[in-house]
Amino acid sequence: MSGKQTTGRFFLGVLLGLMVLSFVGCTLNSGGMPLPNPHYFDNRVQYFPPGNEFPFSREEANMQAAEPDRS
Repeated sequence: MSGKQTTGRFFLGVLLGLMVLSFVGCTLNSGGMPLPNPHYFDNRVQYFPPGNEFPFSREEANMQAAEPDRS
């Protein structure tokens, strides 16, 4: 093989490798946050309404009721 063919195949391989990596969706850092893929901002935002700070209300009431018994 001549040197031009080897160099041409090398650059073609590098170009194809870069194209494949661009479509894979590798992790990237943006603003200090690791993002899972380039389409991260196309995802829908989930909303969680504010609720009780302590979700176990009966357990909380039992703990508060037992607290004055401590010495």
